[in-house]
Amino acid sequence: MHFIRWLGSLILILVMTPLCLAFEPDEVSLRGLWKFRIGDQREWASLDYDDSAWDKIRVPARWENEGFRGYDGYAWYRTSVLIDQSLADKKMVLELGYIDDVDEVFINGVRVGQTGSFPPHFSTAYNALRKYQIPAHLIRFGEENLIAVRVYDSQLEGGIVSGNVRIYTSGVLPPFLIDLTGNWLFNKGKAFNANNHTDILVPGAWENQGYNNYNGYAVYTRKIKLPADVVGQRLVLLAGKIDDADQLYLNGRLMGQTGDYERWSNRDFDGDFRNYFFPPGAFKSDKENILEIRVYDRTGLGGIYEGPVGIMTQDQFRKYWKSKRRN
Repeated sequence: MHFIRWLGSLILILVMTPLCLAFEPDEVSLRGLWKFRIGDQREWASLDYDDSAWDKIRVPARWENEGFRGYDGYAWYRTSVLIDQSLADKKMVLELGYIDDVDEVFINGVRVGQTGSFPPHFSTAYNALRKYQIPAHLIRFGEENLIAVRVYDSQLEGGIVSGNVRIYTSGVLPPFLIDLTGNWLFNKGKAFNANNHTDILVPGAWENQGYNNYNGYAVYTRKIKLPADVVGQRLVLLAGKIDDADQLYLNGRLMGQTGDYERWSNRDFDGDFRNYFFPPGAFKSDKENILEIRVYDRTGLGGIYEGPVGIMTQDQFRKYWKSKRRN
């Protein structure tokens, strides 16, 4: 009898609870109808593009089950989402479940990530869970934000096929003086090659950005300027997670390293966050400073594959990690 009363009370609570409480407070579900079009044009990532004539398709779902049976090739998804102003100090993550085979993601017209490799160097990533950190400066808090996803499918089922599709928070956003998420210069080898480099997104494994199955040495390079009042302070570079070993250079000077960069080591450092400390005056004031992160990868994923990545003061760094431990 007591069990029946308890079960009845539970059912009543579930019936009376609004559906929105099924989600975490800092989570926005993206399941539902998205705009969809087969083909491939770069302007489809733009905020200004008019997609009113596009088809609508359920997400997640195989596009073969949504009226595009037998189609293999390129297609684009677009949707808009309101992100509340109360989330402005949080780290935002876009989760897109599982996509068959390759995807490239844009937020408000800016590319933020890629998984797998597009033709002509095709490499599928159908079994990889898609999660992309959204740089805070790209988000229009309190307004609609455009998400555009470029997809390539080689055969069989295609599209955003399954899994959770959402935007959610993942801790407090670091109080960066300079957020280094985004494009860096990149080249293979032990030193920067001014005549042979490409842009690469940080964070993000280099296998997902055209360097599939590459193991060995590579260099990330970024030029930054700091004002005089900042240069005189003790600064910290949060360099995210790197697979496997790395060295940090500032203006050609070695500032620190993690792992055995020069030769293979049994110890695996790919789960460690890299934090590098700079003494006052290490940076040039109001001039370009050259950061180089030299990476050695011996197997599996390579490069700066997870954030956060940026520069802050040591005082900010201590407060940030205290806050993370409390949470």
